[in-house]
Amino acid sequence: MTTTARILVVDDDPLICEQLTELYAGAGYEARATSEPGQAIDLLGVEAFDLGVIDLKMPSIDGITLMQEMRARAPSIDFIMITGHASIKGAVEAIRMGASDYITKPFDRDEILLATQKALERRRLLEEIDYLRKQLSERYSFANMVSRNAAMLELFATVEMLAESDTSVVITGESGTGKELVARALHFQGKRKSGRFVAINCAGLPEQLLESELFGFEKGAFTGAAQERIGKIEWASGGTLFLDEIESIPLSMQMKLLRVLEVRTIERLGGNRQIPVDIRIVAASNQDLDEAVRSGRMREDFYYRINVMPLHIPPLRERLEDLPLLAVNFLQTHPLARQKGIQGLSDHALSQLAAYHWPGNIRELLNVLERATLRTKGDVIQEVDVGPVAPARLSAPAAEGQEQFDVPLKEFVRGAEREYLSHLLERYQGGIGPSARHAAVDQATLHRKIKAHGLRPGTYRARFGAGPATAE
Repeated sequence: MTTTARILVVDDDPLICEQLTELYAGAGYEARATSEPGQAIDLLGVEAFDLGVIDLKMPSIDGITLMQEMRARAPSIDFIMITGHASIKGAVEAIRMGASDYITKPFDRDEILLATQKALERRRLLEEIDYLRKQLSERYSFANMVSRNAAMLELFATVEMLAESDTSVVITGESGTGKELVARALHFQGKRKSGRFVAINCAGLPEQLLESELFGFEKGAFTGAAQERIGKIEWASGGTLFLDEIESIPLSMQMKLLRVLEVRTIERLGGNRQIPVDIRIVAASNQDLDEAVRSGRMREDFYYRINVMPLHIPPLRERLEDLPLLAVNFLQTHPLARQKGIQGLSDHALSQLAAYHWPGNIRELLNVLERATLRTKGDVIQEVDVGPVAPARLSAPAAEGQEQFDVPLKEFVRGAEREYLSHLLERYQGGIGPSARHAAVDQATLHRKIKAHGLRPGTYRARFGAGPATAE
């Protein structure tokens, strides 16, 4: 069920009021019109409107002043100004004061309908962004990560619990899913946050160099060792050592790391001193580590020593409901997006994002959004470029249940919300109170959403033959 947009027309010419009312009604809008500015303000006290269409020049009051008085009554309403050719300067001033657009008289039918559509779309986008920003701050943001995906929310809760321990953790997930972000959350949300977070990519170094990077060396340990150097393990003492791409560590080095984990001491290269270290190991891999153990590329004892608590990050294609949140978070935090004042993405742009397979996951998404930000003129990203691999990915054989993603994002999210609400009502036998508490929204919001989706709580009560349940 889609709510019809409501428009209030204010013009001292009754003929224009009549023309616009008929035009809007024919286009599927609900319109009211008045020639009296005072009546327009009174109407706002008893009715809700999405858009005001106001004549700039009226005998009793100018349109800008009326717009300000109407906005004081209804802060969320947007405005279009109607003006004569001689009043263009005033119309530009109205834009500066917050109107969405202006239309010159005599106005063209298609022109005013297009301006109306754009104004209503802008209002919807701003409302959605405001809602998502609140969701980001209240429910779906954790340690620089955002999600409303069930698996990710469970991951956040697990990370929060593990942060207060020294348990060794292995984080798995495809490239670009944010494994280092999870590792940083484990460190900075817990008791070791005052210590150092030291990261090393194990795949980027040959064995001999990796050993010196991890363990450090004494002066004269090898040619070129002009002075002693502290290694990553010693440097991370008191904090967390993050080993990325751990499957790349040579077997001999795995044995040395295993000893460090067991005795909590190290020896620098070229030295014989036992140096105590107090570290937590967090490792990450985009490979199947069980298969690495079976194939002999990873020692079994080392694997089980570090993999006390496994964490898995799902790929972006399995959490497409996060795309709007991730986009809003990007626009809130990226310096260029903030500088350009970009407020959101059009439905078309969101549909493009939702249709893509995202082989590069979050990292690729951020690159796409940054590229779109560079190219965007205006405050809304109208289109994104997901690159030449998108058609091949889209034509690949669909996984089981993939059909649910073959719809625009807006439709997918709406369907998911309806299914969620229906599940809550069934679980709590139509009870609004417990359903609202479960959903972490107030009862008025839940009522509005239930009504918008055409759901009837009474049918769920009747189905169970009892009153609403009160237990969570």
